[in-house]
Amino acid sequence: MSLVRLVYASRSRLVEADRRAELARILQTARRLNAERHITGFLMATPGGFAQVLEGEAGSIAETYGRIMVDPRHDQLRLLAQDTVADRQFAGWAMALAEHNETTAFIFGLYGVSPETDIFEQPLDVLLDLAAELASARA
Repeated sequence: MSLVRLVYASRSRLVEADRRAELARILQTARRLNAERHITGFLMATPGGFAQVLEGEAGSIAETYGRIMVDPRHDQLRLLAQDTVADRQFAGWAMALAEHNETTAFIFGLYGVSPETDIFEQPLDVLLDLAAELASARA
C-alpha cells in the first residue's frame, strides 16, 4: 500500500451564525469516515476558508476528496498537492481541527493568515508548515 498525502484549500460557504455547529458536524463525520478508511489529517478553518491535509491509501483519499469536491460548504476548491509520502505527519488523528480564533490567531498570523489574507490564498509550503505548527501546539 502506498501512502498518499493530499492538500487542498477552499473558500468557506459557511454562514457565520451556523459556523460553529457546522464545523462540529464536519469534524464528527470526518472522524467517523476517516477512521473507517484509515485516513489521518488536519483541517484548518478560518471564517473565509479551509485548508486540509489528508493522508492515507490512494483510493481512500480519492474517495474522500471526491466527497469534498461536491460538498456545498466548499467553494473554489484548489488541489495543491497529491504526493506519495513515506510517513504520516498526523498519525495520531483521524481528523484534527484548528480554527482561527483568539487562541490561535498568533500562530496563524506568523504564517501570513489574517482577516486580510485568508488561508485560501496561502501556498502549499506555508499550509504544511502552519498545520505542523498548529498540530505541535495541540500535542
